[in-house]
Amino acid sequence: MSVPNVLPSGTLIENIHNELADNNAGAISAYDVRHNMADIVASINWIVASGNFNSVHPFTGNDVKIKIENGQGGALIPESGVIFPIGGLQLEAYPGAQSISHTGLANLTVDVHTQYIPTNGSRTATANIGFDDHWINSSGNSTGEIFGGNNRGLKFEYLGNGTEVVHVGSGDYPTTGSGTYFQFDRDNSTISSAKGVAKAWLNFDAATDPPTVNSSFNIHELEKIDTGKYKIVFTSGTFGDNNYVAIGSSNARSTAASPEDFSINKVGLIQREGDDTSVATLRSITFVVMEDDQTPGTYVDAKINELVVYGTGPNEVSSPQPIVTVN
Repeated sequence: MSVPNVLPSGTLIENIHNELADNNAGAISAYDVRHNMADIVASINWIVASGNFNSVHPFTGNDVKIKIENGQGGALIPESGVIFPIGGLQLEAYPGAQSISHTGLANLTVDVHTQYIPTNGSRTATANIGFDDHWINSSGNSTGEIFGGNNRGLKFEYLGNGTEVVHVGSGDYPTTGSGTYFQFDRDNSTISSAKGVAKAWLNFDAATDPPTVNSSFNIHELEKIDTGKYKIVFTSGTFGDNNYVAIGSSNARSTAASPEDFSINKVGLIQREGDDTSVATLRSITFVVMEDDQTPGTYVDAKINELVVYGTGPNEVSSPQPIVTVN
């Protein structure tokens, strides 16, 4: 049996036309058929490997699939690489998204991640940043610190209707006294609670009719009851009860044009009522001014009247009660 020849596709086609012509004359031998078929089989690999399938015989219309049947199959081994229309020649296998090492990527020193804020501070945020309800602090969720990252620093909470609350963490206070506080580098002063801040204040002129409010905070209404007698109504939710601390002062006559235009007045902050359950029952306090030098015991509408009030709000926790002793 003759050895089959590895021939180009053109030669194979020419041999078939010449040796396997119409058999009207009975001139085709078994050898003609056999050796042409053997040449085709021997030439298949060469034709597939070296043929011009890019332009002459491209694979179009269907996928090329190497199947696995009964656990057996072959692999496509492109030793010279794979050329993609986008990206060009690829000589290395894609390891998969889970196997790519970040340090193995190119151009790591080029700052192309504009959606990130670098830890070295080289770029600032260009839009709003949401933190959901997570804590922002020096350690994050680090377990290396004794308290981790929870309940320390600042946390934002959205209450709806455009209302946002910024929480200042308390750590595990009062167990160890740890927690977050503000320190001002200008003088090293600190603040860990807002309970020491006045909840309401009022400055008003009672020499006018009606009285004139010069400045105020958390004051809903100033009602003049009579000469030297006023009812001051606080804004709803300012205090949790009526045990707040109120400090009042009143001086000056009907004018305050000079340092001498003052009278010694007494201020009485007596009646406290209301529970904030409705507008009609807002918490209030009476502010009564009585002259003490020229006509003692006379109620007077003084020029300058001031009220400052401290107390706890509806949801605030009071400080531990002081020790009371009797000698």
